[in-house]
Amino acid sequence: MKIKNLLIINFRLLESVKLNLEEDITLIVGKNNTGKTSLFEVINMFFAEKNNFSFHDFSQTTYSHFEHSYQIFESLQKETDEEAKDNLEISLIESMPKIELIIQLEYDKQKDSLINISEFISDLEDDKHSATIKLHYQSKESLALFKSFTNRKEKQQNLIEWLNENISSHYDVKCFGGDNLIEERFKRKLLSVLCFETIQASRKLDDTKTDKNKTLAIGFSDYYREKNKDNDKDVEELEIQLRETSNVLNKKYEKILQELLEKLKLFGIEPHLTIPEIVLQAGFNPEHILKNNIKYYYKQGNITLPENFNGLGYSNLIFLVLKVASFIEKFKKAAPIDKSDTLTILIEEPEAHLHPQMQQVFISQIKKTVKETKNQDNISVQVVISTHSSHIVTEAGIDVERSFERIRYFSKTFVEAEKRFKVEVRDLNEFKHKENDKATFRFLKQYMSLHRCDLFFADKAILVEGPTERLLLPLMINKVAKNLNNEYISIIEVGGAYTAKFKELLKFINIKCLVITDIDSVDPNNNGIACPTETLDCVTSNSTLINWIPKKTKISDLINCRAEEKFDSKLIRVAFQTKEKDSDYVARSLEEAIINANKDFFRSTYMIETEKKEETETETETETETETETETETETETETETETEVRFVKNSFTQLIGKDIESSPYKLMPGKGEKTNFTFDLMIFDEKGTKLKWSVPNYIEEGLNWLSKNHEIA
Repeated sequence: MKIKNLLIINFRLLESVKLNLEEDITLIVGKNNTGKTSLFEVINMFFAEKNNFSFHDFSQTTYSHFEHSYQIFESLQKETDEEAKDNLEISLIESMPKIELIIQLEYDKQKDSLINISEFISDLEDDKHSATIKLHYQSKESLALFKSFTNRKEKQQNLIEWLNENISSHYDVKCFGGDNLIEERFKRKLLSVLCFETIQASRKLDDTKTDKNKTLAIGFSDYYREKNKDNDKDVEELEIQLRETSNVLNKKYEKILQELLEKLKLFGIEPHLTIPEIVLQAGFNPEHILKNNIKYYYKQGNITLPENFNGLGYSNLIFLVLKVASFIEKFKKAAPIDKSDTLTILIEEPEAHLHPQMQQVFISQIKKTVKETKNQDNISVQVVISTHSSHIVTEAGIDVERSFERIRYFSKTFVEAEKRFKVEVRDLNEFKHKENDKATFRFLKQYMSLHRCDLFFADKAILVEGPTERLLLPLMINKVAKNLNNEYISIIEVGGAYTAKFKELLKFINIKCLVITDIDSVDPNNNGIACPTETLDCVTSNSTLINWIPKKTKISDLINCRAEEKFDSKLIRVAFQTKEKDSDYVARSLEEAIINANKDFFRSTYMIETEKKEETETETETETETETETETETETETETETETEVRFVKNSFTQLIGKDIESSPYKLMPGKGEKTNFTFDLMIFDEKGTKLKWSVPNYIEEGLNWLSKNHEIA
């Protein structure tokens, strides 16, 4: 038996979100503030012993629904026709907002017991193998709720303000099997089917000398408590040893404290009322010993270091493994009355404090544990992990056989008609591009596993051709679109020939993306060799421009391309070389475009200040040593005087030395062996000291300005 999917409705950002679960590991990824934590919280809140929902847990879209329900109530109060009143009352009940968690289970009639799940099975057809559990935080009595609001003391208080303070008195958690209300002991029936265990992101970890959390001690004691529920030979031997130790200590206690115990017998309130005889006994509880008395050390050479000396990373890794192992042991050893049919472990951001290598160790261990538990104990454990770690996604989410199928991508989509954002979950099982173009899908899997899984966590993405763009983009962003520094931008270096292979994935995850590429002019009349863009009848060799955006081949068509033709949907835009603001010349590459946009910069001289130091001798000291031989040693102390020297220096970049700066940018463009030096020269140029700045080419500035706008997406 396993959970097939979850549906969450009206909980915070999760207005209506469906999440399919894999039978082993499901990864929850996405940018910040897309409801990943809310997913875990709604599950834990419905399965908590006490109802702890509040009005803040309702999605903001329900506020208008509450107000609409109140309008129905007002109409009901005025209605006199009984049939119409009945219809209005039904309409009122159906319109009342509720928070919903709907869990669909899948079972095997041949292997799984249906005793506990029977009340949740609503369809008994032979070809059906599913059950539905519905949990609602809903109104107890809608009429009573609105009557209470009508009779409120503070009449100036509106409905939403009143609900914020009073909803807990009028709402409660209800459980349904299909559409049938389960009224009697529903929580016990629920827990007999489903068991959720959670490891939260805010784990109590410390690596200071004053650490009082004793994280690993608690973790080991938890594991012992679960392991102890079975007849374990080692555990029995430990308890026998502790009993023997207790007997020895009992005799020692009595001997040491005998005199004090005799004196205590003499005290009393009345002649015939004395203190009862006191007996001291050693009480050893194995679990308490593991938790409170045993000190955990780490071996380092010939010495041992305390737990808190080992760093948060190792402590967190061991803690996570211990917790998962304890959950599984608890599930396996549970008494029949407490036994659940399924175990689902929710792990929130396990990467906290973990080095990338340890993140991969952790996830590989989880995969191994889940597989062994299923093969050896015939128990299916489903693990749901929310993460911001590309290393965890690489290890568990991208598999040669499974591809991206474990990944669930949480994103925000801008709803134009309503002028708001809506959270959506994109299941990469539905990424059908793999069936249409196997070579492209194989490339994506290989590339993403080696380089850029952080695309799944980025606010926005920029696709570039090579290292020059990747290295210079942070500088360019600082110059023309500084607000992009407040967002997580994934800069992906893919090369011109492979850029289009990301098209389907970018569209599927619905991320805003700028594609920066070169116009790459070539001469078709001269064997297709590179040429200036002003060459007659020249075309582009860039596959992105030819086959993706804007699907044009002639350089003249590209130069005159309209702005709206540079888009593939509202979220993907291409940027390639265009005319500069003060020039009609169009470059063919990034380096050429930088030279074209910065002629004054490259031909200029600039003032530079250098420090000139002069040393002057100030004192000489002579020392005489030994009785039989005189040796003279002279020490000279000097003072350093610093003067500032101002010089005018010609602006000379490495690749421009010996070239006529007035030449065409095409002739000044660095060759293949010079591009690196050109890039580094720009990166290290001291704009502040020289009071001279270089400009970002127009096409990149336009692209970055578009990317920096946020009204279209989250």
